[in-house]
Amino acid sequence: MNQKILDQLNADVGKHEITPDYIKNTFDIQLKKKYDNIEQYARAIDDAVLHRYFTKVWQSDMKKWKHSGLQLIDEVNKLRPRNVLDVGCGANKFKEHIPGLTGIDLLEYRDFGHPTGPDIVDNVRNFYLKEHPKFDMIYCVGTFNFGTMEDMYMNFDIFTKMAPRIFGHARPGGPGDDKRAKKAGYPYYQWTFDEVHFWAKEFNMDVIN
Repeated sequence: MNQKILDQLNADVGKHEITPDYIKNTFDIQLKKKYDNIEQYARAIDDAVLHRYFTKVWQSDMKKWKHSGLQLIDEVNKLRPRNVLDVGCGANKFKEHIPGLTGIDLLEYRDFGHPTGPDIVDNVRNFYLKEHPKFDMIYCVGTFNFGTMEDMYMNFDIFTKMAPRIFGHARPGGPGDDKRAKKAGYPYYQWTFDEVHFWAKEFNMDVIN
C-alpha cells in the first residue's frame, strides 16, 4: 500500500467525505466504485495512479542498460533456470527469449494495443498470498524504483520467499525525481548506494553494478 496516499486520506477524512470529486481533485484519478474503508480506498487509488503512470507517462528505455533489460537475457539463460517470474513484465517481451518465464503485471497491456501481455494480471503480493508459488529466479527491472520503504521491504521479503535468486536493479535517486514523481503521481524511491548495499546484505544478495 502507498503510505503517502493512506496518510493523505487519514488527514482529510475529518474534513471531507471521500467522494469522486474529492478523489479527482486530490489524486487526479477517477474510481468507478465505492469502498468500505480508508485502506480499501488507498489500495484502489494506488492501483489507479500506477495504471495512469504506466499507460500515459512511463516509456521503456531498457535497451540502454548493461545489467538490465535486453542485455540481461543471456546472463539469465546461462544459469538455466527451470522457471522465472518476471515481475512488472509489461508487454511480456522476455517470454519468447527466456524458457519457462511467467510474466506478471498490474496492467493488461493487450488492452492498450500491445499484441502481447502478462500471463498473470495481479499485484505480485496478492499473487504470492493466494498461490505461494516457487520459482528458480525472479526478474524485476523497475519494480524497486517505485514506492515507499515499506513497499521495498515487502517486495524483498516476498521475492526471497518465492525464489532463491533475484535479478533486478535499483536506480539511485537524482535531483529530478521529485518533479518526475509529481508528474507520475507516484513516489520514486530515493535509493542511495548505501541503501542498495544495506538491503543486499539484509536479504543476502550481491550487487553486480
